[in-house]
Amino acid sequence: MIVLSPRSTAYDAVRAMMDNHVGAVLVHDGQRLAGIVTDRDIALEVVAGDLDARSTMLRDIMSDEIATLELDASIDDAVRTMRDHACRRVPVTEQGRPVGLVTLDDLLADGVIDAEVAGSVVKAQLEVAARFKPEGAMHPEATARPERSHGRVRALTRRKARADSAYGRLIHAVERHSGLQQRDRAELALQIVLGCLCRRVTPQEARHLVAQLPSKLHPSLEPFLDGPDKRITTATIEADVARELRMDREAAGFVLQAICEAVADSVSAGEIEGFRGQLPLDMKDLFPPTPLRRAV
Repeated sequence: MIVLSPRSTAYDAVRAMMDNHVGAVLVHDGQRLAGIVTDRDIALEVVAGDLDARSTMLRDIMSDEIATLELDASIDDAVRTMRDHACRRVPVTEQGRPVGLVTLDDLLADGVIDAEVAGSVVKAQLEVAARFKPEGAMHPEATARPERSHGRVRALTRRKARADSAYGRLIHAVERHSGLQQRDRAELALQIVLGCLCRRVTPQEARHLVAQLPSKLHPSLEPFLDGPDKRITTATIEADVARELRMDREAAGFVLQAICEAVADSVSAGEIEGFRGQLPLDMKDLFPPTPLRRAV
């Protein structure tokens, strides 16, 4: 069982799979099992999508609709879960903590299921919709139209759900770090801070940061990629936050620092270091150096 964090990259996952001769890794966010990434996910999402494996995070490609089994579950429970969820790998948990992984190959190799039972799991997988194959069909249809494919709709729906989930996690982190209780206030504060920070650095560096943020933020940040605007300082950002959220400057300063912390936790350490390097000396403390952040 290999467990990585949501901020680990697809490259990290591939190396772990290769080194340990496995076809999947579990993704754990420190509090709960967040998802699973398989070699198939890497092939379809990263390779076929022409993504950079070294910068694509597991949170963006993992399957987060994950079925689990408790440690005392039976073989029948495992088979039923695989069949119902059309999967061949199921994480095993003990009081919510991942302790193992049971696979269809394990069940076959140990002789605890026969070919007919294994076939029922495989059949359930084959019937899942794909781009050129409607749900329930066993094989692709050569005449299927991509725009009408149930699989295409399913893929788009899944991608949107992932985007919404990533955005929701960032907003929740902003709320948690800043103490802002209302979602709309947290969203407004995040927009103000990110807009100012993006405008303060070069367009190229701003685009690098934006690329690692949830995709739902990309359209709203596009107008701020015209820097560097040297008039922007920590004080001007605090003033903007204070004015728009109707709070005093001290509270605005706390919110600014909290948002920077949430953002730093949401993107790679290397990107934060690069972005921090573009800031003037008096703004660098918004993002403490990586070793210090990790020590904290």
